Amino acid sequence: MPGFTRLAAAALCATGALALAWCWNEPFFVAWRGPWIWPALAALAAGGWWSSIGWRHLRWLTMSVLTVAGLLLVGWHGMQRYWQWQIDEADPALVRQLGAHLMVGYTDEAALLPLLERGAIGGVFVTRRNIERMNAAQITAMISRWQALRRARQLPLLVVATDQEGGIVSRMAPPLPQQPPLRQLFAGRTDDEAVAEAYGAVQGQGLAALGIQLNFSPVIDLDWGISNPNDRYSRIGLRALGERPDEVARRARGYCAGLRRFGVDCTLKHLPGLGRVFEDTHAQSARITAPLAALQQTDLKPFRQLMSEGAGVVMLSHATATAIDPDHPASSSPGLIRDLVRGEWRYRGLLITDDLSMSAAREQAGGLAEAAVRSLNAGTDWLLIAWDPALYYPVMDRLLQAAERGELPPGRLAASQRRIAHWQSRFAVH
Repeated sequence: MPGFTRLAAAALCATGALALAWCWNEPFFVAWRGPWIWPALAALAAGGWWSSIGWRHLRWLTMSVLTVAGLLLVGWHGMQRYWQWQIDEADPALVRQLGAHLMVGYTDEAALLPLLERGAIGGVFVTRRNIERMNAAQITAMISRWQALRRARQLPLLVVATDQEGGIVSRMAPPLPQQPPLRQLFAGRTDDEAVAEAYGAVQGQGLAALGIQLNFSPVIDLDWGISNPNDRYSRIGLRALGERPDEVARRARGYCAGLRRFGVDCTLKHLPGLGRVFEDTHAQSARITAPLAALQQTDLKPFRQLMSEGAGVVMLSHATATAIDPDHPASSSPGLIRDLVRGEWRYRGLLITDDLSMSAAREQAGGLAEAAVRSLNAGTDWLLIAWDPALYYPVMDRLLQAAERGELPPGRLAASQRRIAHWQSRFAVH
């Protein structure tokens, strides 16, 4: 039995170290990253060594696995340091130019501040993990400090965004009030646009007081009644405003008007619509296989209608609409962004990707960094890296390379920066 126990302990130490190293770069592990990794790896190595005493072949195998795990972690951290060094050494003016197109979340404000001060980012996404122990006054003071740093560096004011839909997606509640899902309030009412506007005004007033100018809401995906028991995050059926394009557009229009009454803009999401999608794009890739004619009469209709009215920023999903572009998700699709939205629809407002930390974004052909270049080239304005801020570094490093090699035409970036500047002139907090 002692021999079996030591064998099991050695296997557990080796397997634990390998799993730790393998998962370290995965989005679900973000909350667990920290400096404790090196003491933990040392403890696992010591445990593996001790457990395999007297077992020569077992010791060799155990220590080999632990060495591989250590090399994986060293390699991952080494690449992060390399990307950071590359960005630090880059032309500051180019970093600022490209940084205007990046909106990031954070786990550690101390790591965020240098990017903010250098103009290496254009926006910050604030969510529940950032404010759990803060009251409204503390959040307001934090955002005010950020804006003061930008002014001191003579940089454009920071775009501060959050995800406050109400219902199951209420990242700022508390301190903002927890509201029921907006759709619940339409039952038995005929004045749904007015109901939505009042709902949005409550959020707009609270967000504006905190210093937040952009809300990633409303969801204007149609509810097709699709239910996936393994969908932990998207859950469109609980967040959609309705089933019919016209009612969804009407309700979203009222909601956006309520937000804008207090100087907060809305975000129409998730183009081209996730209502038909069974998969959860946070966890896996997804394809929308409906014909284009069907999409134009249904899922695309509220987007096109509201976009023609100038109602809000538009968020691009990571689902692939095969009738528009079978090779790329919407967030990096030239067919959808350049040809349909910027071309046929002649949309001149802002486009932002959904969070590039999602698996559907990370798993696309060519990798995430290449997708970021393709997205900006197609006409996207902001690349959102919300959940896993470490992804900022490889993405920014690739954007710098692309700009230096002429792969990001200056005219296209300049057009995007004009769109951003126009938006900021309307919604920036002074």
